[in-house]
Amino acid sequence: MTIVKTLMPALALMAPLPLHAQTASADAQTSAAAAVDPARLAAAQKLLGEMMPPERRQAMVEGMLRPMMANIQRGIMQSPQIDSALQSNPQAKPILQNYMKAQMEQAITMLRENMPGMVDAIAHAYARRFDAKQLADLRKFFATPTGKAYLEKSITIMSDPDVAAWQQKLMKQSMQHAQQDTKDLVAKLKAANSKNGSQ
Repeated sequence: MTIVKTLMPALALMAPLPLHAQTASADAQTSAAAAVDPARLAAAQKLLGEMMPPERRQAMVEGMLRPMMANIQRGIMQSPQIDSALQSNPQAKPILQNYMKAQMEQAITMLRENMPGMVDAIAHAYARRFDAKQLADLRKFFATPTGKAYLEKSITIMSDPDVAAWQQKLMKQSMQHAQQDTKDLVAKLKAANSKNGSQ
């Protein structure tokens, strides 16, 4: 197996670098189309203004995103399949590392450029899920010492050693599945091509 074939699943896993790898459910898609009460939206916007002050938003989001992405990268590099492939071709290691670094910076830049849209989307999401009183209660909580401590410390969760270890373990498992899934896909495509060619 060539190193390119070995690395392909890793590259596929890295390409999107999603903040949350979740598929929208039918309910979520339906609620996204529902109109938002202006009073609830205004309350949600005030809440987000306190939870994520405009002058700190970029640092807060990057504080969560960068450690998460670094954990993913370490998980990929520590994968037995990738490690074996890189040992057989040492020149590929810096290429892969540069690729992953570029993907991280590209994702950060994209998020930074789309920050206003992200905050607006989150405000709408809050407005659909919480009424004005609940949003006011949340504002009161985040004004308390405990609430302020939560906002300050929550952005460091992704850099916690236990969370990092879990993410890296998950990425190694994903790599194993991706390797097998890629082989299965190639086999199915070859079979389909052979069948189509014989007709």
